[in-house]
Amino acid sequence: MIFLKSLLFIAWNMALGLSLVMLFKWLLFNSKPRYIFGKRIPLTPGFFVAKRDWVFSKARDILHDYLEQAADPLHKTGYLNKWLGRIRQFLWQKTDFVAEWKFLPGKLKTTIRTKIVDSFAGLANNLLRKTVPRLIEQLRVEHRIDDYDFQFSVEFFYGYFRKYVYKPLLIAFAALNFIIGVMNMILYLVIA
Repeated sequence: MIFLKSLLFIAWNMALGLSLVMLFKWLLFNSKPRYIFGKRIPLTPGFFVAKRDWVFSKARDILHDYLEQAADPLHKTGYLNKWLGRIRQFLWQKTDFVAEWKFLPGKLKTTIRTKIVDSFAGLANNLLRKTVPRLIEQLRVEHRIDDYDFQFSVEFFYGYFRKYVYKPLLIAFAALNFIIGVMNMILYLVIA
């Protein structure tokens, strides 16, 4: 009877180890939110499912936000306007060599410096507000995001996860917990 009780250590350790691996898979790839007593379990849907959807929606949001800011040059609160302001400030700092020119009046030096900064800032403005949106349109970036969203579905990643992570992890945990269970069984038999 004691020997039969000691066999429960192997079964208990195997069940514990395999349930941990299954819980890991469930926390990564659970496809829909689960509820207990009407309240959503915090880690559902699975981490990978939620973050994958978040990444693609964030990419679409960033693309649309950039295109809206590029289309409206009067939009003064966005990051595109801040970038252009930083470019203008950088150019102003780099053209301080004009102030060191001798035999030119200060007003002319300021005018030359302003013209240089305005011309290069205008190039940056045209590049960021016209050329990049045109390239986005020509390269069909939004359609590519949708294609990648379809191509890299949860099932695609789950197939690789199951093949290269889940099955080897199940085998490794089963072997490890079997050895631990045998050691616990032997220790129990020695003590009892």
